[in-house]
Amino acid sequence: MRRLFRVVTLRKRSAAVALFLCLAGFQAFAAGPIDTDGPDFVESSEVVGEARFQYEADVMSERDHRNSLRLTRTSTPTLLKYGITDAIEIRLESEGYIRTTGDSGNTATRSTGTGDTALGVKWHSQDRDAAAGIPAVSWILHVEGPSGTNGLRGHGIRPSLRSVMTWDLPHDLTLGLMPGIKYDAGEDSHRFASGILGTVLNKRLTENSRAFFEASATQLARGRDGGVLADWDIGAAYLLSRETQIGFRAGIAANRNTPDGFVLLELAQRY
Repeated sequence: MRRLFRVVTLRKRSAAVALFLCLAGFQAFAAGPIDTDGPDFVESSEVVGEARFQYEADVMSERDHRNSLRLTRTSTPTLLKYGITDAIEIRLESEGYIRTTGDSGNTATRSTGTGDTALGVKWHSQDRDAAAGIPAVSWILHVEGPSGTNGLRGHGIRPSLRSVMTWDLPHDLTLGLMPGIKYDAGEDSHRFASGILGTVLNKRLTENSRAFFEASATQLARGRDGGVLADWDIGAAYLLSRETQIGFRAGIAANRNTPDGFVLLELAQRY
């Protein structure tokens, strides 16, 4: 009798473990493949998901030949995300390590250190409905502080608010729009408001790859506050697995007020 009871108990435990594994596998499958904010400038309208962690690590090289001192800036922007619920994630974003070199022909300069860090939250407020033409909508609130190395840090606390809207279009196309506003500070610590605007057209090439074309303005401000900084860029992303993605983005200046161009490489993983 005891042996029979043990056999029944073991079978129940085995069934429970099997059910748990099936449910866990179903949950992972139902979550869909990783959805990243990069490598494009316009971020995703989706969030990482409840109790999921995701990082997006970049290496970025920028070139600025607008004046006699030709500058090259290399940085490692990083975004960390954790899902509080299926609609809300908390975020930590940093410019990472920064190295700037300059050459005016006779004089060479170099500076290294770390950039500023921002804390934020993202709320997915609306699901998309392609048939009705309804976009997915999210809101992103960030607060950036002067936490970087002297000479590389910004000035004061700089909050920003962005909205991301994504429409599904025919022919495996998606359209993303990201307007926003930032309360910034200049080198003399004077405060000013600036706009943020980006639009991206994504094309699904295969089940695991996409390419995009984008127009972005990281700053829309008056001339005395730094003017308009805008780029044209292209890029692509490839899923190595459901939880891992690699991507790149390359851009050129859209006006004379913007550094000449940049290249960005990204690795993203979700857990």
